[in-house]
Amino acid sequence: MAFCVAEFVLVMQFLWKYIDKIIGKGFSLGILLELIFYFSVRIIPQAVPVTILISSVMVFGNLAEKYELSSMKSAGISLNRIMRTGFIISIFTACFSLLASNYFKPRANYKFLQRYNTISTQNPTLNFEEGVFNNGFKNFIIKIGKKDKDGQTIKNVLIYDNSNFDRRSLNMLVAKKGIMYSKENENVFVMELEDGEQYRELKETKKDENNKPIKTYPFLRTSFKNWKKEFDLSDFDVEARDVNLTRREYDLMNSFQLLTAIDSFDRKLENNINRSTHNFGEMLAVVEQEKKKPNSNIPKHVKEAIEKKDDQVAQKKKKARTGAKVKAQDIDKELSTYASFIETFSNKIQKELARSTKSNVESRHNIINETYLNHKSSMYTRSKYVLTLHQQYSWALICIVFLFVGAPLGSIVRKGGYGYPLLVAIVFFMLFIILNIMGDKLNRAGTIHPILAAWLPNLVIMPIAFILTYKAINDSDFRFVKNQLSVLKAKFFPPKA
Repeated sequence: MAFCVAEFVLVMQFLWKYIDKIIGKGFSLGILLELIFYFSVRIIPQAVPVTILISSVMVFGNLAEKYELSSMKSAGISLNRIMRTGFIISIFTACFSLLASNYFKPRANYKFLQRYNTISTQNPTLNFEEGVFNNGFKNFIIKIGKKDKDGQTIKNVLIYDNSNFDRRSLNMLVAKKGIMYSKENENVFVMELEDGEQYRELKETKKDENNKPIKTYPFLRTSFKNWKKEFDLSDFDVEARDVNLTRREYDLMNSFQLLTAIDSFDRKLENNINRSTHNFGEMLAVVEQEKKKPNSNIPKHVKEAIEKKDDQVAQKKKKARTGAKVKAQDIDKELSTYASFIETFSNKIQKELARSTKSNVESRHNIINETYLNHKSSMYTRSKYVLTLHQQYSWALICIVFLFVGAPLGSIVRKGGYGYPLLVAIVFFMLFIILNIMGDKLNRAGTIHPILAAWLPNLVIMPIAFILTYKAINDSDFRFVKNQLSVLKAKFFPPKA
């Protein structure tokens, strides 16, 4: 019964949010019930925790209200032993929550989006909203100013045609009114417009007196009384399916698929780090290339000095391995007349080296910037996958935690039925939902780690559950809170003499 109540409340939340997109747009009762069924399966992991909370408060509240809990305690049965059966049930419920998160929810999400896309493609008029640009059809952007209740009659229509090769040229059509519909047994969507005008830029090339081409763009304006256009719905189907099924791909995966996706993101991030490593060794390769060129512009005496220096370095390194002493100042003896290494080249080579170095630095800078943006986007997407993965286990564990919230509360306040337990359940479930939303928002903003965001509700509610369980085991109540409030009231609002 508590599960049905939780499902009903969450389904009502779905209807309140999407009622304006469903009602009055051609959805039959069967289709509406089918979408509600898929959504109800999607929210099972969220409905199970509040089910445990309502049930535990009701059961232990009824036991305490009828003094059955006191009788068991007086017979020597501790509260821990009384809660043992509920604890076992909560463990099985947590396992069911994991099963729903890994198998029921992804499949229901996929079927929900697939069914909605099918309805949208069968009746494309549902996707056109008043005053909103729609780019569902390939190379066309359509805006409808007003749509009548029949869903077909339209007014103040604006269409941009980007099917030309040069999309910078204008090709626009406006019409005062018209109708839109889809042909039965044909994969075609039709728009018949009346009283409109079409504006087009035509690309034309002329030649001047010197026989050189001149680009001109004449503007063509055409008025029409009737205009008919047929759109292929296959393009619309692909666009709608891709947009809806890839927007939140992590909602269509189970734990194993999420782990595989996270591992792929980790490898991608590692590649980005390796790619952005500051390695400027390839810039020195220009010198070696110039040395090896047969027609190099490096002066002969400089080339000989460099080669002689390389030989000396190799010989002295060989002597150093045999124990001979090497003086560092002897290595650059032949090149001591130059202030820097770049002076060993001619002015022409120096300019080429500077130009090449500048080009390499700019190229490396662009690569690093591109890698940084890619790395940042991958980190943001990876955090969503990590958050979804840990939320599955967080929602399962909260089922056990809510038992240690509801059972002590019921035994302390001694109230059963649906009135007080439902109120308590709503308060704690609101806290659970608020903490989930807050963790999700903080994770999206990059403020906290996705693992901490997923486990935030458990970290906040667990201390409350521990305190309530401790109070219930020791047969204490909330009189201390009442006493403290009385002390504060007497302190700040003393009685009048």
